Amino acid sequence: MRASAEEQISAFLANKPGVVADLCAAFTEQRINIRAVTVLDTVDIGTMRLVVDDVEAAKEALKVAGAAFVVVPVIAVPVRNKPGSFARAARTIANAGVNIEYVYGTAMPGADRTLVIFRVSDHQKALQLEFED
Repeated sequence: MRASAEEQISAFLANKPGVVADLCAAFTEQRINIRAVTVLDTVDIGTMRLVVDDVEAAKEALKVAGAAFVVVPVIAVPVRNKPGSFARAARTIANAGVNIEYVYGTAMPGADRTLVIFRVSDHQKALQLEFED
């Protein structure tokens, strides 16, 4: 199985109560589904990384909210929810000489798979890799 190409939005938000909730509410109003998310914090600013089902609508919602953001390419790899599966996906990328710049994902207990989002040094090369099914 191959990874899919995705666009990730990194939104830069004030690090205070309610900001993430407000942004999610704005996405809800526009019927934007968040497929993957992680939030990183610093003292004053948080970075919310999102993969959504409608990037253009999300960009408009962020503009209306006055949030600064950037869009970057990432890859999404469905990984089995069992020991060693993430390690094999990471090894596949490493063996191709591609660096993993960052990664995030999660799995519900009992779920068969999880969607893992990778930001990599060579997007096109990573898209050509074959991952374990």
